Amino acid sequence: MDMDNSETKIRCVVVDDELHARQSICRQIEKNCPNFEVIQTASSAAEAYQVIKECSPDLVFLDIQMPNETGLEFLDRFEGRKFFVVFCTTYHEYAVEALRKRAFDYLLKPVDEEDLVACAKRITEKLLIARGENTTEGPGGRRIELVTSGQRYFIRHSEILYVEASGSYSTFYLETGKRITVSKNLKRIEQMLQDPVFHRAHNSFLVRLASVQSYNHRNGTLQLQNGKEVPIAVRKRDAVRQRLVELMIEGREASELPMVAEEVPSMG
Repeated sequence: MDMDNSETKIRCVVVDDELHARQSICRQIEKNCPNFEVIQTASSAAEAYQVIKECSPDLVFLDIQMPNETGLEFLDRFEGRKFFVVFCTTYHEYAVEALRKRAFDYLLKPVDEEDLVACAKRITEKLLIARGENTTEGPGGRRIELVTSGQRYFIRHSEILYVEASGSYSTFYLETGKRITVSKNLKRIEQMLQDPVFHRAHNSFLVRLASVQSYNHRNGTLQLQNGKEVPIAVRKRDAVRQRLVELMIEGREASELPMVAEEVPSMG
């Protein structure tokens, strides 16, 4: 998937009642999301409604706490909406309600650059699939080419449990128990994979969420199917939990995601 392909431009609207917040997210989108185009901004739900009706965007970045009408209430105006919604808010307690409103993602302010980039990749992937433009699938599923010690490995994404970084090196841990270390940092590995089922749970760990067996919200770790416990950065815990819930809802790789209900944080 080419994030710079102009043919895959994603038309965005940014909605926030605070000018500096609108300007901040617009700057971040321009800097980090080359295939995103902010076509309009709005400072209230009323203004946003008119903008969305007139512009028909692909994606709306939406604040939750706004005067007169919250972002959550605002979405009720759109039955069968055809645009993606990403909430941007300082209030993490709205995450569950955002999921119920079928939000694609939930970003905490100030928006973290890595979280925004990961969100952008997943939305781009979804739109490419919807448009029939996703050409990254091959026989047996998507693969990544790894070169190390003069050897080339062609590894299916579904074989990877997680990737652990150590400085400028990254080690792939596979379902077979095999390890492959390459001289690339974790950010570069993310770019090579370009797969929304992988999530940066921690600065040192990139996890294929379909390999997660349980989420321990008390100590902030993920237990993988090989018994490995991966730490989750405090700032990323809500995002990781949301992605796990989304995977269950979507049924993506459902047979590989045997999460036990009582081990997931209470959603009530």
